[in-house]
Amino acid sequence: MSLMENQEQYIQTLYEHKYLFTEEELLEAKCVYQLALQKNEDAMVEVANILQLMQRYEEAAFWLTEASELGSVEAKYHLANCYFEGLGVKEDFKKAFQLYQYAAEKGHADAANNLADMYLNGEGIPVNPKKALYWFKTAADQNVVEAMFTLGIMYEQGIGVKRNDEIAFGYYLQSAEGGYLDAQYRIGSVYLEGLLGKEKNIQEALKWFKKAAEFHHIDSIYNLGFLYENGIGVPRSGKKALHYYKRASLLGDYQAKLNIAFIYENGIDVEVNKKKAKHWKDLAFLQMQNEKYNFKI
Repeated sequence: MSLMENQEQYIQTLYEHKYLFTEEELLEAKCVYQLALQKNEDAMVEVANILQLMQRYEEAAFWLTEASELGSVEAKYHLANCYFEGLGVKEDFKKAFQLYQYAAEKGHADAANNLADMYLNGEGIPVNPKKALYWFKTAADQNVVEAMFTLGIMYEQGIGVKRNDEIAFGYYLQSAEGGYLDAQYRIGSVYLEGLLGKEKNIQEALKWFKKAAEFHHIDSIYNLGFLYENGIGVPRSGKKALHYYKRASLLGDYQAKLNIAFIYENGIDVEVNKKKAKHWKDLAFLQMQNEKYNFKI
């Protein structure tokens, strides 16, 4: 008997993974399962989400398929994700595309964004930038910040549309204000380098890098270290540079390790320490060797 058919086994599996849930969430998970057995579409999707959290992907796909066949748009979106990623079902971009398209046409914002991605990248279908643009705009109109960011890229690079720096910046800013970290980093870079028709503004760059850094955006953290190391728009501070570089290093940035070594080697606002410099260089080169990273330019 499968987990889908056996409530006792489902509950047992929940408690085996209780570290993933609060007591309140465990109780809710048991209640929602009862509703799913009664063919409640929303409950079936929620049970699938719980099963995915426990990495029970085949059972999750079962519930999503059942709910999808009942007409649940949300289930079709999540089932499309399963087919796109090969989770619990065999990877199938064509099925994913069909499900995304259905959900998008029914007004599902995230499905519209993913459908646009497939058109943009030619996954399971021929590349079609104009259709990608249409669906990204559809998603952006429903406040999908990732879609806004991609529209910024398309207008900046002239993909499927005439290049327009002003519109590109507008989409980047809208996405950044919505909390999308890559967009916040991009706005910071625009102000740092004076791109998209904007004048250089280091204070604005700092503001946006710091916003993204609060949520551990590695490139924003690295850039803050670089600005403090070189005194760009801020008083030069090797100690503050070390703070940011060490954060970036913990997130896997090998170049930050090399910069830490440079600061210790040259005594930038800290005492010269050849031993620490060698330690950080060794860490950087070991990481590059193991992960085959390319140097930043």
